[in-house]
Amino acid sequence: MYLFFVLFQNREIPRFRFIAIFLVYLSFTNPVPSSDLIPARFMPLWMDQTKNFEFKDLLNQMIHKEYSPEEFTSLTRDFTDLPHNIGGKILVLPYYLVPGSKEYLPSYPWTAGSINFLFGKLFSIPTSLLPFDPIHKESSILFLLPKLYQLEKFTAAVLSTLSSFFLFLMLQKKPFSKTNYESFLYVLLYSFCTSHFSNSSQALWQHTVIEFFLSILLYLLFHQSQNTFKYILVGVISAALIYSRPSSIFLLSFPAIYILQNFREWKWKLVFTGTFFWLSLLLFGLINYYYYHDVMGGYNLHKKAYALAGYTDLFSYPMMKGFLGLTLSPGFGYYIFSPFLIFPFLFYRKIENKTLLFLLILPELLILLFYSKYVFWEGGHSYGSRFLTDINLYSILTFSLLPLDVYKKRLIKYILIILIILSIGIQYYGTNQKEFVSIWNSDLLPKNCTDI
Repeated sequence: MYLFFVLFQNREIPRFRFIAIFLVYLSFTNPVPSSDLIPARFMPLWMDQTKNFEFKDLLNQMIHKEYSPEEFTSLTRDFTDLPHNIGGKILVLPYYLVPGSKEYLPSYPWTAGSINFLFGKLFSIPTSLLPFDPIHKESSILFLLPKLYQLEKFTAAVLSTLSSFFLFLMLQKKPFSKTNYESFLYVLLYSFCTSHFSNSSQALWQHTVIEFFLSILLYLLFHQSQNTFKYILVGVISAALIYSRPSSIFLLSFPAIYILQNFREWKWKLVFTGTFFWLSLLLFGLINYYYYHDVMGGYNLHKKAYALAGYTDLFSYPMMKGFLGLTLSPGFGYYIFSPFLIFPFLFYRKIENKTLLFLLILPELLILLFYSKYVFWEGGHSYGSRFLTDINLYSILTFSLLPLDVYKKRLIKYILIILIILSIGIQYYGTNQKEFVSIWNSDLLPKNCTDI
């Protein structure tokens, strides 16, 4: 945040335009109906030790309890609840919670929830934003729910706006070297024509945090500063990306190769980056082990629960079906929901810096291939290819490599305009109609979405 405030003082920054983007994000007040968001939403209560809130306070004690193996086999169940083997008993919990070392904890990393907690603390000055009554927990939760939604929405909107802001800054650096005006046009495409709008800006997904961290990391890479703090920050943010979502290791393929290409600049400074990268990973691993008795945290416990439920291999889906589903299927296709992003592939011969093009495509391809094998590749109750939200920054940077003379032909220019308008409409629908977009899930579209 300090880095943002320093950079925001630059007079060439169109401040009010970014404030406008933030206000647009904030104007859609209806919450996203997904249980994935519950941990980050309630983290501000749990992390404040004075509240005496536990995640078990959210459970239905008639369902989420321990069963004998015989009782468990007779249950009618779906994958909104998962079993955990606790000393021969089967503990059934919602998929977003796992049994930690001392209490029930989120299945997912705490990054999004921790940032949400910090904003909650900020708004608690001078009076408490979330007055929780530990004696009457159920009524307190119901009373605070609207405020928790608002806090989550505010945090998501801030992080998403900051991601757009850092994209604006990096587009003006080499090797992109865009003008102020051109940079902001690409920012608008990123902010409103991709799932950054319909997903990241509207709720506190892990993807929201991934895009935020990645935007800072890429900005630092392209920045010419020799400040030691820059190299330390690159290491810390890289570790935070992996902690926040282990698949983010694929997103780091571009930074890793870029650093090797510019080894003369980095040289001994890589010692700072590497040291703080491993120290940060060690810290995250220790935190996970303390709370979960597993260095991977809730992810490994989540995986074991799926295995107990019958999914022993979560990466056994036919790759081609998953690949087509994630890219071109009507219900989930990344290039269906943001069709203008197909242009760099259609006109790649026009792009001069082919090396940069392929390096930017590499993390996109790795993430795509990784999730193509995932059994739940469609992302459950979500809109479009939610898992591919993490590659939005790379997609826009790739799109920015197209020379402007590509659009001199009227037909191509009009096609692009139509696709951009279509992308805005699709993303706007997902943003505005959250109650209805939950129909984009595996229950309703398990087969025909990939038979294309």
